[in-house]
Amino acid sequence: MKTRDQILPRVIGGLLIVLVALTSAPVVLAQTGTAEADAVVVSPLSLVPVDDLNFGNLIPGLTGGTAVVSTTGVRTVTGSVVAAGGTVSNAEFQGYGSRNRFVYITSGAGTYILNRIGGGAAMTMRSLTLQTDNLTPTFFPGLFRISSTDVITLRIGATLDVGPSQQSGVYEATFPITMNYY
Repeated sequence: MKTRDQILPRVIGGLLIVLVALTSAPVVLAQTGTAEADAVVVSPLSLVPVDDLNFGNLIPGLTGGTAVVSTTGVRTVTGSVVAAGGTVSNAEFQGYGSRNRFVYITSGAGTYILNRIGGGAAMTMRSLTLQTDNLTPTFFPGLFRISSTDVITLRIGATLDVGPSQQSGVYEATFPITMNYY
């Protein structure tokens, strides 16, 4: 018969092995998250925004100048304006049309005012430029013929007038693009 002095160290040793095994095992945590799924179904003869026109971060300098974003999304600056990173992109819209239909594209006013969020300052955006895919220009400005039954892409660039020592902040505006189908 085994004595208590012989059994107790074995029980304690076994418990220590189980304790070590349990504390060194990886911890498994289950987390539940959610995600959103979105889809836009584009109907024929429609126009939807894809990207906004972004001039990025700008340092105005003492004399001001301009920031130009091309229809390919390339930014250039003039005067004392310094490009300081940030998101730069041309505006992009897409639509869907039928081959050989005509579309007339307008952008409304020639200039747009970007107002500083919180007030106190503004800048002028002007000289909107347009580049298209799957559209053939006609003899009349703004009138195009749809080259194929496909997605129509409009890319828009513009010039932003930055004043001398322009007040810092975020500036925003909206501008319309209208595409009439014929």
